[in-house]
Amino acid sequence: MMNTDLIDEAIERYVSERMTGGRERAASRFLSYAHLKCAGSDVGEFMRRVTGLTRYYIHVTKVFENPFRGIEMAFLSTMLVVAIASIWLLDHEATRLCGICVFSGTVVHGFLLLRHIVRKWLKSGVMIAMYEEIIALVEQEEAALLN
Repeated sequence: MMNTDLIDEAIERYVSERMTGGRERAASRFLSYAHLKCAGSDVGEFMRRVTGLTRYYIHVTKVFENPFRGIEMAFLSTMLVVAIASIWLLDHEATRLCGICVFSGTVVHGFLLLRHIVRKWLKSGVMIAMYEEIIALVEQEEAALLN
């Protein structure tokens, strides 16, 4: 029985090496790590488990790390409601100063939240792309092992 911590470590090493060293270097280090940690016959099972776990990570990233499905959109919609209420406050002379303050704060925080959403969306896209690279690398290595 293969330990999933070993597979997680291999995936994390690939991702960190890919961020700093490039695709070829990360691929060679990933494969050397796999061959180092597994005996000759266990490499195939290791690769199959890496594929399964990586596909699971892709699914989790698409579902849970998607900022358009998370709490960020609830905050953004709340800010939209607050902005509409502050515009209503701007219409009355007695509450105009309060409306200006609330609206300006809502605009600033709304742009910050939008920036956070875009960064999170880009980061999850990069992670999905790296996970797909791992799957392609594993499939290529499995084909080489079979030949």
